[in-house]
Amino acid sequence: MASISKIVLITGANKGIGFEIAKQLASQYKGYHILMGSRVAARGEEAAEALKKEGLSVEALTIDVADDRSIEAAAQTVKSKFGHLDVLINNAGISLDSFTGQPSTRAIFEQTFAVNLFGAASTTEAFIPLLEKSTAARLVFVSSDLGSLSFLADPEGRHNSVPVPAYRCSKAAMNMLALTYAQRFRTQGWKVNIHNPGYTATDLNRHTGPGTVEDAAKGAVRLATLGEDGDTGTYSEKEGPLPW
Repeated sequence: MASISKIVLITGANKGIGFEIAKQLASQYKGYHILMGSRVAARGEEAAEALKKEGLSVEALTIDVADDRSIEAAAQTVKSKFGHLDVLINNAGISLDSFTGQPSTRAIFEQTFAVNLFGAASTTEAFIPLLEKSTAARLVFVSSDLGSLSFLADPEGRHNSVPVPAYRCSKAAMNMLALTYAQRFRTQGWKVNIHNPGYTATDLNRHTGPGTVEDAAKGAVRLATLGEDGDTGTYSEKEGPLPW
């Protein structure tokens, strides 16, 4: 533990983009210790063991972002073990619009928002006391370009034909959430930013995306490690800024 310089929590890190973010951070930044958040303890342990075998400084942390008791328990675990948190990456997310059979529209929206928005908000609030103990707090929200109002308002905009209203709305709301934190902690020097990983082949879309998790993770890693002169309150992808 003496060599640890930064404590990082990534939600939804047992697979996909979250797993790759953990792998890249732990392998590229010595002294970074990664807490790999997972809803199911066994899956988190399995994922963490895979990276430990590569000599990386990681451990599993059980956290279900749709369950406030699970979030609070995770925060207490981090507090007891480390006393602070340097980086929180809100990566956990779901998309239900196209893959749920015939539930009601209300059910799709409620379940999607429970994870993508309420989960990110509740997790962030629970860990703010620990982030406040960091000398360089970083908050990263893994969002989507499907949450861009500007793209959808443009008749020729990107991905306009993708019919996932609950997912779109949840990510647009997440972007606003991130901006409220960027404004709230601007004077304290926190860096709060939003990352679009792009259409990546993951379980979220049944591996239909053309992008790789390796490329998708790079932007989040960059934002998680910004220096004191780094931007805050941005919405971007690997090619650059995105329109709100």
